[in-house]
Amino acid sequence: MSMPASAQTPKPLGLPIALPPGPSTWLVGQPYGNTTGAYNFGDEWYSAGQGLHFGIDISMPCGTPLVAMADGEVMFVDNLSFGSGPHNLLIRHNDSGLIALYGHLLQRPALNPGQLVTRGQEVAQSGDPDSTCVSRPHLHLEIRSLNYNTTYNPIAYIEAPWNSLATIGSFSSASFEQDLDNPRQWMRLDDQPDVVFGGRRLNAYIAAWPPENGQQPPDNPPVAVETTPLLENSTWTARTISYEGCCVNPWWHPTNSDTLYVIDGSPGQRAAVIEWSIASSGPVNVVGQAPPPYLSPDGSHQVNVTGAVTTITRLSDNVAWDVPTSGVWPAISTDNSRLLWITRSGESVPGQPPPPVTIWVSDIDGTNGRFIVSQPGGGATWLDEARVLVTTPVTAERATTLSIVDTRDDSQTLLGTWQGLRGLSIAPGGGRLLFYRTFNDDPALDGIYTLDTQAEAQPQKLPWFGGWRWRDADSVYYLPLDATTNVQTLAYYNFATGEDRRLTDPANFPLTIANGDWSVSPDGRRIVYLNAADLTMWLLEETA
Repeated sequence: MSMPASAQTPKPLGLPIALPPGPSTWLVGQPYGNTTGAYNFGDEWYSAGQGLHFGIDISMPCGTPLVAMADGEVMFVDNLSFGSGPHNLLIRHNDSGLIALYGHLLQRPALNPGQLVTRGQEVAQSGDPDSTCVSRPHLHLEIRSLNYNTTYNPIAYIEAPWNSLATIGSFSSASFEQDLDNPRQWMRLDDQPDVVFGGRRLNAYIAAWPPENGQQPPDNPPVAVETTPLLENSTWTARTISYEGCCVNPWWHPTNSDTLYVIDGSPGQRAAVIEWSIASSGPVNVVGQAPPPYLSPDGSHQVNVTGAVTTITRLSDNVAWDVPTSGVWPAISTDNSRLLWITRSGESVPGQPPPPVTIWVSDIDGTNGRFIVSQPGGGATWLDEARVLVTTPVTAERATTLSIVDTRDDSQTLLGTWQGLRGLSIAPGGGRLLFYRTFNDDPALDGIYTLDTQAEAQPQKLPWFGGWRWRDADSVYYLPLDATTNVQTLAYYNFATGEDRRLTDPANFPLTIANGDWSVSPDGRRIVYLNAADLTMWLLEETA
């Protein structure tokens, strides 16, 4: 009896791209399975596939050469009954008993049914589902059963350093949708169900986290917290702080580096938000039933929306008041003095023209309400106590414009427009931005940039590429993207001094973060992460 393909070592298939990953070549955009994208668009796009994303999306510029993942036979070319237009290709791999579907191709592949292909042979070119090459250029890759009726998680069959690839490139900050009545199910890259076409929807959750698009406020910026400089000769120690299976996506108290929060619970019961102590490496308090409340950046105020009524509660004395946001979730400024909310005239659907958006602000008591920007699509978030960062899509150019509105006088400052902008994040205090650019005509423009949030500031390209987290206003920790291994290296970069330092050595400490799931404490001295080796929360801690 032959071993199942998913259990073979090495796995039976190679990657469908011969080029190494990077900002000019390709990045993993959306994994397979129970993704947040599938939860939001399951009825529109994935209803035939049980509501799940039944392939993996790999971002890349149009025209990227695609290769056969193993020896095989061409079964179909441009058979759009399988979807994934405008062009597709299906190859049968008899040795593994699998069908590979390459979707959203640039043009009809120059192959014919019955033709044999060999591993590594170029078989197609990547394209864009909207046929524009500036909308959503990516490869949609499916691994199907020989009868075409079931899809499998490609990660189970393709040999690649998936945990390293997951550290940068995702379309969304949260990859997977959490069922609050079964919070550990299908929350990892390697733990996703098979999809049977025509089966019942698997992600029709009664309660889920994060909420559907439009049912949450703009993201909070990180609070500016006083940090001590990184020690010149610091060492880092690691230890587990949870039990098996717990927990994905923990988050820190905004100002207390000894306290984490997680969502956990038993299947069939509503999950709880649990306070987790670093000192005792365990839960110390049940905060309440999930989902977690929406709080101000410093955690001192809570926002709640019931129907058309929006209520702000000051938690120190439980004083509450209603504000007129028409039932739209607002975000609170970093000094708790103002509100920001966004109204949209329609649903934002990738690949379609963005709906009109109006960005509103008011004082925290609801007075002085007004709109500050009206535009097609985009969004906004607080930078600090008064300034709002506005993003405006330039869809015809695959570009994004960044600008700032100062709500003290409603003046606007244009920061600039950049093609292929992704991964935008705000430094604690709001004085600096970080983003990366991908797939530009000139590859020298691709990479990670820092930008001061001041008029006439110019973006500065950084000498590294990989996933990052802010340490403080002037520095980040990052994981250099290395496509040769699943073992990662923790590094440090200081924008003010240019210091670039490796903090861990893979030979001595084989750090492997699963799902790109890691977070830095407010004081910058601790990092919690999901350890791929045992699937528990671990703590990295700076020591003298």
